[in-house]
Amino acid sequence: MKKMKYTIVAIVVIGNSLVIYQQFNKKSSKKHVDQSKANTEVLAIQVEQLTPYSGTLFKVQNEAYNRFIFAKKTSTDYLLEMIKEYGELSGNEEFRMHSFWIAEIGDWHVIKVGNSVNFYTYHNLVGWITGYEENPDIPEYSIGFSKSKPDSKDDYIFYLDPNINAGDVEIGAFKNGKSFFVYLPDAYEPLGNLTVTNDFHVSLSETVEVLFKNGFDITTLESLEYAEHQIKINE
Repeated sequence: MKKMKYTIVAIVVIGNSLVIYQQFNKKSSKKHVDQSKANTEVLAIQVEQLTPYSGTLFKVQNEAYNRFIFAKKTSTDYLLEMIKEYGELSGNEEFRMHSFWIAEIGDWHVIKVGNSVNFYTYHNLVGWITGYEENPDIPEYSIGFSKSKPDSKDDYIFYLDPNINAGDVEIGAFKNGKSFFVYLPDAYEPLGNLTVTNDFHVSLSETVEVLFKNGFDITTLESLEYAEHQIKINE
């Protein structure tokens, strides 16, 4: 995976463009067209225009997962600073404290993300910690892993799409074999915008094997010693 020059301004501009585009399409829709159907069609058009992929939305219940971020060759101080910096991006005065637990194993850091952290923040953090300027602590890898509590076939793993220069799309796979993508600027929906697709193939088992070859055994997650950190995230 290549490193990302992550620019929050660009994401805000794209987000605003989406709103304008959606409003325009709503106004120009014919009266006899069902509004909910029109909105769905507009969303599909937007995703196809902003990413090369399309597919079917999969609703993600945060409380149904234990969520992690794996980062190779970095430091705890760097990770905490990046999470704190991300938490201040909105500039809003209202904020909420969230728990992040960090553990170390070999040259890997594992971040366990609290249930109060929403889909948008969790998935954007996986990209955010890859950095936006030169820093020796920028991780070699940043990979998200969500472990389903009720059904292991819904476990999923993801990372930034190396084929998207903008650094605003993540790709991944479920344990059941299905591949998906997440368009980060549009990931603010309560149940996320994870989209199952047939446009490419990603394998969870193959990704886990790559982790193992790089010195990290994913089966050790629950046995690691984590230190809790309370971090303010502006709403």
